[in-house]
Formats: sequence, structure tokens, C-alpha cells
Amino acid sequence: MTNLMSRNILAAGITSYALAVAPAIANPAPADIETLTVTGTRLPFDLSQLPATSTVIDQQEISRSGALQVTDLLRALPGITIAQSGSPGALTEIRVRGSETNHLLVLIDGVVANDIGQGSAIDLAHLTALNITRIELLQGAQSALWGSGAIGGVLSITTTAQSQSPKQQVQVGVGSDNTTEISLNASGTSGNLQFSSYASFFETAGDNISLTGDEDDGYRNISTGGTLRWAASDEHQFLANARLVDYVTDYDAVDYVNTGLPVDAANVTDGKQISGQLRWHFTPSGSDYQSDVALHYRQDKNNSTASGVFDGGTTGERYQLRWTNRFQYAGWQLAGGLEHLLRQFEQRGINTFGDPNQKQQNHTTSVFTEAGKTLVEDIIATASLRFDQNSEFDNSLSYRAGLTWQATQQYQLFVSHAKAVKNPTFTERFGFFPDTFAGNPDLQPEQSQQWEVGARAQWNTRWSGKLSYFDAQLEDEINGFVFDPVTMLSTAANKDTDSQREGVEAQLQWHSKAVDVRATYSYLDAKEPGQAELRRAAHQASLVVSAQLPLPGLSAYTKIAYTGTRQDIYFPPFPAMSEVVNLSPYTLVSVNVGYQLTPAWKLALRVDNAFDEDYQDIVGYSENERRLRLTASYSF
Repeated sequence: MTNLMSRNILAAGITSYALAVAPAIANPAPADIETLTVTGTRLPFDLSQLPATSTVIDQQEISRSGALQVTDLLRALPGITIAQSGSPGALTEIRVRGSETNHLLVLIDGVVANDIGQGSAIDLAHLTALNITRIELLQGAQSALWGSGAIGGVLSITTTAQSQSPKQQVQVGVGSDNTTEISLNASGTSGNLQFSSYASFFETAGDNISLTGDEDDGYRNISTGGTLRWAASDEHQFLANARLVDYVTDYDAVDYVNTGLPVDAANVTDGKQISGQLRWHFTPSGSDYQSDVALHYRQDKNNSTASGVFDGGTTGERYQLRWTNRFQYAGWQLAGGLEHLLRQFEQRGINTFGDPNQKQQNHTTSVFTEAGKTLVEDIIATASLRFDQNSEFDNSLSYRAGLTWQATQQYQLFVSHAKAVKNPTFTERFGFFPDTFAGNPDLQPEQSQQWEVGARAQWNTRWSGKLSYFDAQLEDEINGFVFDPVTMLSTAANKDTDSQREGVEAQLQWHSKAVDVRATYSYLDAKEPGQAELRRAAHQASLVVSAQLPLPGLSAYTKIAYTGTRQDIYFPPFPAMSEVVNLSPYTLVSVNVGYQLTPAWKLALRVDNAFDEDYQDIVGYSENERRLRLTASYSF
């Protein structure tokens, strides 16, 4: 599944790696330790001071886990349900706190990564963990900070392109299903310049996605990225980075005549993801004022073929310009600014019973502000507000306000209330699939009102815990399965009734010099009038143990992730009516054992689905079988 474009991308990544090596060796820089949240606020508060629930997976856990895909790290985190339609590369949906798949805003190195061409959702299948150093999940409504789409929360992914410590690493791995991986990383400094870059190649023959037949569905992913920082002076800092992903994934068709289930087929999707940003940070001497100007770009392009014949594709683009200002006044930390977003959508297809080929665009101009202050010695108040002026539908107002109270030295309480919005997607408004769907241009934005109360505890240097309760009400929810008697196709429409989501999330952690343990549990009650929301587990739990073992150089990572019963909808062949089915609960166990041969060389063996659990995340789609992978890495 290789082609000339793939080889060129990999060559570019290796070239950027080589360019970064020389200055890194010449002038090493001290390690950067990030202490502030990158998603929860624009003010100088860390996660422990915010009235919100969050989870951070740091570089040490990611390294010890040996995970190949980000979903391996996220599965069964509090409030998260993952639905994957097959082996690596297959569509992978993520839902947070019972929200929809396009209600989670995902950032990669600070750039929004949601695919405009695919309903503004994020397909985690194409995000490997080979070059990831930090994952931060902030649950709850965050539209006041990030705009449309942040209803369920914000997921921030930091790659090695953001590393500011000099390091060069090469990793090679092989595993089940003819899996091959190669990963390169380099970073360093030269004078007032800092360089970071990475490149990775991942290919697997995969498993059979359908429950019948014997055709394996393979996948190939090439990812490259890099960052350049220039400290022009003490007052002016500049940053430029870029990321490119090229992937090819096999997928099966659906047998609409006999079973309504997936069936072996020679279908292939070829996709490209391009993102980048330019930033200028200005900090005047002797002043509390700071200014940050950022230009972001994101493009997602995919084309599909069926038995070698073009079957359609989409391209989505985001151009985002943001100007943020920070200052202090009368004890208040203040931030505010302006933002302009241009979104473009292109759909390509075969003109049979209607022409799906089209181009659309819209733009949003926003003004936002945020404030925070320690009201009294133990209480911090934070509030944020955002106004969006949209070119195509109603303007919207988002907000979030909360209090954090350090009740005792060990216990902290918080409460917050927020309103978030999600604008209709291009697919919902204009998407056209001649046999099945026609969009509705008259849709209005979805709105969510949310309350959250929680507690955090730090009993001593080893034990800590979190507990939170949330209640959310979704108004004007968009239903994409409405029958239109005029066109005889499905369309989208705003619902007249509200959907309710409430739940409890708990997390307990134990930390020592050699061992880290995290146990989580979440309960979710997500329902719309008449039935529970689909593909949401009411009960989920996980246990992660990461340890440096007593034997010199030996480390181990074990994750046990339980996903409870969920409901899905099955569409049998016409004229039978659709029916709701239960998906059985399952438990996945993954293990990784690493051995540091020398300060430079490390070996690791990873086992996914160690007990070869048979399960389904989506009705009719087979899931990952047991997998083994052996890797060797060299750092210098």
C-alpha cells in the first residue's frame, strides 16, 4: 500500500530529522517542564485551580505503555466511550460524557484537528502514539474558550514537535498481522533557535472487519511534523510548526440486500491531513501585558475507491486567525481578544441520481474574554464569555463560570455552570448522497446547558483522588436520520425535544518513586425521549499500573479497561424496520514490558487484548484480535 507520495513524505520527515540533529548536538538546552494547562484557560492558572474535571497522561506513562495508537491510551478514561469499526485504521469514534462524536474539540499542538469534511468529527484511527508526549482531556462545556464544538470537552494532544529538550531517538518495531513501525525524533537548539521534528511509518495487514469472510483490512500511516522557535529578543518570540499525515485504509462494504451487515469488499480510502500554525508572542519589558497572534490552518482530504473505481471524497479546510491579550488589573487576571474563522467544504462524487459535487463555505467572527481572581484566601473565581457572529445561521453566546474552594489542606471543592454551542456541519446542511441522504440548509446550532460539581483530594504525597457529578441538557439536537417524503431520502433536522446527560466520574491515584497506579470509574445516564443514547456505556472502569520493576532496567505497564453494555441500532434489509440491539460488555487487557539494555538501547514487548476478548463496539463490526509487538529504540 505504498506510493510515490508516501515515500516523498517519509523522505521529508527523515530530512527534517537530520537537519535537527546537528544543532541539537552542538548546543543542548535545558528541559522544559510544563505546569500550566493548555486547554482549560488562557490565564496563569493550573489544572488544580480550575472548576473542571481533567485527566493528564504524561510522557512517562505514554513511553511505558508502548501504545501504538492514541485510542489505546484513551480507552476507559473517565467519561470516555470509544467505538471502533474494526482493526487499526478503521473509523474510530470518541464520545465524552455521552455527547456526540462531533461534540469533542481535538487539538494537535494547539491546532483544531476536527475534520470539517466528515461532519466536524475526529477519527482517532489516524492518530498514532509514536510521537506523542502529552495528552490532556478537559471534560465539560468549553465553547466559551474554544468556540463551536466544545460541548463534551477538549482533548489536547502534544507531539514531540513541541519538545524543547535536546533528544534524538530511533525506534523500530514488528508485530502480529505483518505490522511494521519506524519512528524518528530529534530536537535541539542553535543560538536563539530551537528545532523539533519527527517522522513515523506504520503499516499492518490488519484483521477482517466483517464477521464473515476472510479478507484482512490493512492500513498504512505516515506522519511527519516539526517546529521552529525563534527568540528574537526578550520581548518577541516566534513559532512555526507543521504536521502532515498520509494514510491508506481498507474498509468493507455493507450488504444491504441480504444481511444489512458488513461484507468483504475491495474498498480503499486514501487520506491526507495537513496542519500548521504561525505565532508571534509579544511581552513588553516592565509590563504585565502580553499579546499573542496566531494563524492556524487545517486541511483534511480523502478519496475512496470501490474495486478500483472512484467512489467519492471530501475536503475540509479551516483558516483561523486569533489575537489574544493578557494583563492584570486590581488583582484580576484578564484575557480577551478577537478571532476570525473561515471554513471551506468540498464534496466529490459520481453524478448518478443527483450531483453530489459541490463547494461551500462560511465564516465566524468572535470576541472573547476571560477573568480570574483569588476572591479570598481559599476561593478562586473564573469566568469566560464568547460571542460568535456567524455568516449562515443565528449568532451565539457561550459562557462558563465557576468557583474553586480550597476547603482544607487536603480537600478542594468546585462548582461550575456553562453554556456551549455546536454549529451545524456542512454535511448536515449540504451533504448529498444520491441513494440515502440530502442535507438541510435551514438547521440551527445545537446548544447545551451544563452544571458540574466536584471534589479533589490530596491526602499525602502518594494518594490523591477526584470525584465529580455533571448534568447536561442538549437543546436543538440535530437528528441526521429524518425521513423526507419529498426526496424519499434521509435528511437532518433539529429536534423539538431535549436530550439529557448526567453522570458521575471517579478517579483514585497512588504515586511513588517507582510505581504509579490509576483507577477510574464512570457512570453515565444519557437519554433522549423514548430511549437511551446509542453507543454510550452506562458503566466503565479501568486500572492502570505503571512501574519501574526491582530488576535493573526493567519496567512494566498493565491496563485493564472495562466497557459496559451499550445499545446500537441495526438496519436490516428493506422492508424490515430498524431495531435497537444490545452490545455485550467486555474487558480489554494490555501489557507492555520494557528493558533498558544500556543508557541508549531499550527493548519492549507489547500485548494488546491479551486474553483475545471477542467484542463489538459497533453492531456487525469485528474488533481487534490479540496483538503482539516487539520494539527496539535507540536514543542519543
